[in-house]
Amino acid sequence: MPVTHTGGTPADIRAAVALALSPERRRFVVTAAAREAQARAEAAYQQEFGRVPETAVTVDGRAATGLTGLDPDQGEVAFRFARASEALAWIHAQLVAQSPKLTGAYAAAHILLADDQPADPANPPPAARYIFLNTRPYARKVERWDGVYQAVAVLADRRFGNSVHVGFGYESPTLDYIAGETGRSARARLRGQPTRVAGMRLERATRVPAITVVLA
Repeated sequence: MPVTHTGGTPADIRAAVALALSPERRRFVVTAAAREAQARAEAAYQQEFGRVPETAVTVDGRAATGLTGLDPDQGEVAFRFARASEALAWIHAQLVAQSPKLTGAYAAAHILLADDQPADPANPPPAARYIFLNTRPYARKVERWDGVYQAVAVLADRRFGNSVHVGFGYESPTLDYIAGETGRSARARLRGQPTRVAGMRLERATRVPAITVVLA
């Protein structure tokens, strides 16, 4: 029997498959292929990190618990592995390792906040935003001398940047950011708000080096 090779776009191929298979069979084939891809990715993850990852499944742009609602013809599936836990544990270990060793007080003062609540870097809870801070009053001086937080943030971004966003900056562990104003007239208005001015000064005075981590 002669075989003819024809070209075609992915849309043409999908249309041909749609004509050849029933909707139920197409859903079975597509779902099986998606699960196989997930299994391969999880196996590679387990080989690298020693455990099966927590996997978030998205079907057609919506969070899902499985693939039962997958459209076999136009559906899209995405598997997202939460690497925040590995990133946070690694960052904490690096902060401790890179800390000055004179007394050990600075190394012991690194804290993690998960959505502004204290958290264990080795077992962090789910959160939209994580932030590492150092509570020692001389943390800014250490950063100017040794650049501990900034260096670790750069390394963490290189290592985990495909799954989490890692940032460096300065934040107050006691006060939320208080926005100032720009322009001569706006600054003049601030002179009539002594409480706000005092809050802004205190927020700036209590800022310490910070590493932020959010899911990519």
